[in-house]
Amino acid sequence: MFKVVALLAEFMADSNGQSVKANVLVCLREYGQDIYRFLQQYGWLETSLKPQLVGDLLAVPFNSSRAESHVLNEVRSSFDFEITIDCIELEKSEDSVNPHARLSRTVEEWLSSYQDLKVRSLLSNLPKKWELLGDLVLLPETAFESDAWGEFFERLSQFETLQFWQEVAQSLGGERLGRQHQIAKDKLRTSRTELLLGQSGWVEFLDHGIHFGFDTTKVMFSSGNVTERRRIGHIDMQGEVVVDAYAGVGYYTLQMAIRSKAKHVHACEINPDSIAGLMWACKANNIQQNITIHEGDNQLSLPQLYNQADRCHMGLLPSSEAVWNHAVRCLKPSGGWLHIHMNVHKDDIEQWQESTLQTLEKYALEISREWTLTATHLERVKWFSPHVWHVVLDVKCREVDATLVV
Repeated sequence: MFKVVALLAEFMADSNGQSVKANVLVCLREYGQDIYRFLQQYGWLETSLKPQLVGDLLAVPFNSSRAESHVLNEVRSSFDFEITIDCIELEKSEDSVNPHARLSRTVEEWLSSYQDLKVRSLLSNLPKKWELLGDLVLLPETAFESDAWGEFFERLSQFETLQFWQEVAQSLGGERLGRQHQIAKDKLRTSRTELLLGQSGWVEFLDHGIHFGFDTTKVMFSSGNVTERRRIGHIDMQGEVVVDAYAGVGYYTLQMAIRSKAKHVHACEINPDSIAGLMWACKANNIQQNITIHEGDNQLSLPQLYNQADRCHMGLLPSSEAVWNHAVRCLKPSGGWLHIHMNVHKDDIEQWQESTLQTLEKYALEISREWTLTATHLERVKWFSPHVWHVVLDVKCREVDATLVV
């Protein structure tokens, strides 16, 4: 990383003057996406400026909402690759392609009519992230929800409120607008999305070339898992029978059936609204023959799939442990693969991995399967909360070769 200063100085010398000084985190290019997503998730990404690629290094700008030392310490405690901090000239993002700038400009125009309101505080409290599903923009649950925003909306008529939401949606590239709320703590993990603009929460869109469709007011879809959907779709599953214990609307089911080319996927799901979305997607992608949907509680459906699978996927958060025993039994006696999703504190990941293998080995021995279990990969998908990672552990289960046993 010693060459950072020289490379950045060279870039600054070539700058065309359309730039400003900014604090940046610098890392090797291959780790840039991880740093970008980390800053974005915590609202620390400076979206008005462009990240700069310099040789094999990437400089990612962060805003001044937190002290430089705090940001650097948080990032370094979360990643095991080298990261440095610097202050360099970066080019400005064009307003026309910067949704944060468009949103700020739209809201500022509305607030200009109410000079007695605390305009500055309201503008600084705009959402830093959102999801765009088809033409529906989903805001986080805290967006436009403070007491100060309440005072602003009290001054608007019903028509003006709808007009405000319409302009907010359009500034973010959508036609409809919703606000997410925490998933209901029920067995179905029901969505509680609130529609602010539009008559229906149904969305249709492409993700990695795959058609998805579902009602956002009834089921949830985590766009933040995009890297894991990409990864799972790159795994070669040709000729395999796969069990997806928590299929949802097909987040991973469809990736495995279409991009990974699994021979057949058994999709277990309890939520009727998720099943409706999955059935729609199977038809839209013309893969009805490759997916069997098992409706209802997977504690009842998984035992029907014992000894059939080459691979089992368990994509439930915060923990998928309730089906680990079933998943082991679903694999063929010769073994196979397990993909285990879990929320784990960053300091406990190594210990959790070891204890997970021990638990799986115990379940295998209970049914007289003397397998060799190997953790081949641990994927850090995204930050679920401060210091807690959403991880996926890939485990290979193999029969012990009797000829090698002394």
